[in-house]
Order: sequence, then structure tokens, then C-alpha cells
Amino acid sequence: MMKVLIAPWGNPFQWESITYEYDGCRMKISSTLPVLVNALKPEKILIFTLDTLANIQVRGKPDIEPKDFKRYSEVVEDVQSRIRWFIENELSSDFPDLIEMLKDGRIEIVVAPGVGLFKNVNVEGDILDFYNYALYVLSTKLPSNNLEVYLDLTHGINFMPTLLYRALNNLLGLSAFVNDCRLVVLNSEPYPQGFQRDEKESIISNTTFRIRTVEDRVVRPKPIYSRVSDDNLSAFVSSLANGLPLVFTTFYPELDKLKALIDEELAELLKNIKVSGRHIRRSRGFSNDFKTLSKIYYFVRCLNSSHEIFEELPKEEVSIDTLEGLIELVFKKIKRLEIITKRDVRQIRDTIKKAIKKEGKIGDMLRMGKKLLYLDVYNFARDKNILKRDKIDPRDFIAHSGLISDIIYVRLRGEDKLLSYENGEEVIGLSIKSVWGD
Repeated sequence: MMKVLIAPWGNPFQWESITYEYDGCRMKISSTLPVLVNALKPEKILIFTLDTLANIQVRGKPDIEPKDFKRYSEVVEDVQSRIRWFIENELSSDFPDLIEMLKDGRIEIVVAPGVGLFKNVNVEGDILDFYNYALYVLSTKLPSNNLEVYLDLTHGINFMPTLLYRALNNLLGLSAFVNDCRLVVLNSEPYPQGFQRDEKESIISNTTFRIRTVEDRVVRPKPIYSRVSDDNLSAFVSSLANGLPLVFTTFYPELDKLKALIDEELAELLKNIKVSGRHIRRSRGFSNDFKTLSKIYYFVRCLNSSHEIFEELPKEEVSIDTLEGLIELVFKKIKRLEIITKRDVRQIRDTIKKAIKKEGKIGDMLRMGKKLLYLDVYNFARDKNILKRDKIDPRDFIAHSGLISDIIYVRLRGEDKLLSYENGEEVIGLSIKSVWGD
């Protein structure tokens, strides 16, 4: 299981050395990073910082001169260079491996949108831009298979810890549908404050800060409940929340198209960041869709990595075997959905088998490979005379896993029993109403 260490950082040039300890590893140093890297040996490390650190300098550190900026890319590069300077000059002497980890990309410095008026820089924007951007970065950089995530909140400030925790919680809840995920949240004891210099030196020399585990849990599956402006994607979101396997396969998103949508909006936001000297203003924020698109993107990444069945989607027509395999892969950890969807698919399989063996026009058409309304097949196989409804109640749609006899079609192809929808717009409408109403 891959280990990932994620840490929000405020201003590291204000931190002072003290002894940190975690899991038998102890160092006198100004950050928890070397201790945790030594103890956990993570394969990947993401350090989240803010663009408000541009031009930062405390007591002459780092020895990088402040400057006036013309483009936002210069702001990002400036912050990355300052954080890299801190790691190389303040931490690597006690743990030289950090230098190599920076070089080979195991440590990545993420500069996220901040907000605030400071001596070094003035940044205007929405606080939630940080959350949206963190979701985007994590959706692209988190592994898509089994993983343990360690979130160290020791050095996070203001909104960073809360929003980063929220982003991780949402994404890992999606990965957990098909992966084993563990989230461990860490935090050290607070640094001593308010002492005279001689008192402080004595306290620091005799104090060991234990990096505490404040949360350690196996992550359970958590669906998405937010709608997007693209109705096809909203139908897909509904299929996960409500257990609608044929909707899931019909409206399964293509990863490249999702990424293009996300990148297009991100490029638009970056284009609208106005930079003048030491003043940065984000003239527009992220849309309501952006965070949901990032979640869907990560979820599809995880699905595609978990089994080859997902690489064949979307499909307008799928076999019952595929649906049963999908249910086993996606809904197995939510027993209510697994039980209901398996029951509904099994009933359709049994009805088709019965119809195939029965003599009559419907049986003949089935055996010839004709596509038929499932309601007609059901009436034929069960000797019923149920009439097709003009309008489907969304409650019935949910209750039967989206496999309503009035709207699904059946076709045989060799041994495969194929199911499909004919009226995609009707299915989209029912899927959306089943979560968000009219």
C-alpha cells in the first residue's frame, strides 16, 4: 500500500528548532518533515503553501531578494524557490535525503491561491479558491490505487488545515469504492510562547514535542452529491449515489474529456489573475462545477486503474454479466446498494432466460437477436399484461436500480444478454430528479 505524506505549511521562516518525536524517531529541528519522512518513509510528499509567501523574508532568510512581479507564474516560482531554500538550508543538514527527494520529485511544492494583505505581498481573492485548487491538485497527484495518506497539520495556518482535510476526505471517500484507503491525521504539541529569552532556551532544550495521531481510520465510500451543469455527468453522479448500474455504464465519463474541461477552466482562472508589482488580484474564482469535476476525475482515475471493465466504458448497450461485475466492483462496500442492484439484475436475467425457452412471437424475436422493450419480454415470460406507463415516477426509478421495465431494452448476442436505454434524455431526467428533484 503506497504511503503519501501531505502537509500544509504557513511561513517556515518563523519556525524555530525544537525536538520532535514520532514513532521512535527524534530530531531537534524546525519542522516535522524530516522526522515524519524518516519514520514513515513515504513514496510521495506534497507540501501545500500559499502564494502569500511571495517575497517573504524573515531575519534575512531566505537570501532571495524580493521583487516586483509581472505574471502569476513568477509569483509561483518565487514561492517554490523560497520553500526549496528552506528545505535545503534549514532541514537537509540533519536529513540529507531531502535534497535527493526534491530532485527526483518525491517532494513536490504546491503553491495554492491564498488571500491577505501583508508587507511582502497583497493577494485578493476568495478563500475557497484554495479548496478548489487543492482538490484539483490532489485529484491529479494522489495515487489511484490502495493508499495510506498521512496529513500533518502541525504547520498549517488559518483556513489551510480545514480545507485540505475536507478535500482529502472527499477524494479518499471516492477512491474507497474500489480501493483500500487509510487516513491518518497528525499534529504536534504547540510551540512554547510568551517566555523570556533565557527561560525559552531552557524550555526548548528540555522539551520534546510528540507528533500525535489525532485521527486514524479506514475510509469508507462516500458518493458525490453535487450536481454539475453537464446533465450527462450529473446522471453519472446520481448513478453512484443511488445504485443505478445501467445509468453508470451509459453515462460513464471519458477521462481525457474530463481533464480537458478542468484544464480549460483552470487556464481561464489563471489568465484572469492580475499581477502588478506586489499586488495580486484574482478577478474571478472557480465555478461551482470545478470542484465536482475534480472529484469525478479522480473517481474515474481510480476506477480505470482498478479493473479493465471500466476501460471499455461508456457503452450504450452492456451485458448482464458486465453489470453484475460492475456491481461487485463498485457497490460491494455499500451493502444496501449491492443487495438491491444484484436482486434487480438477477430478476431480469431470470425473466430473459424464461422468455428464451418459451414458444411464441416474443421468444422467436429474442432468439433472432431483435431488440425488445423489457416490459414486453416480462409480460411474455410471466404471462402478464402490464401496460407501459406514460410517465415514470423517480421513486420507482430508484427503487428498481434504474432498471424500469418501461424504459430498458433487451437483446441477445450469442450467450450475452444485453441491456440498454433508448430515450437517453428521459433517463437523464429521472437520474437527476432522483437526487436533486425537479
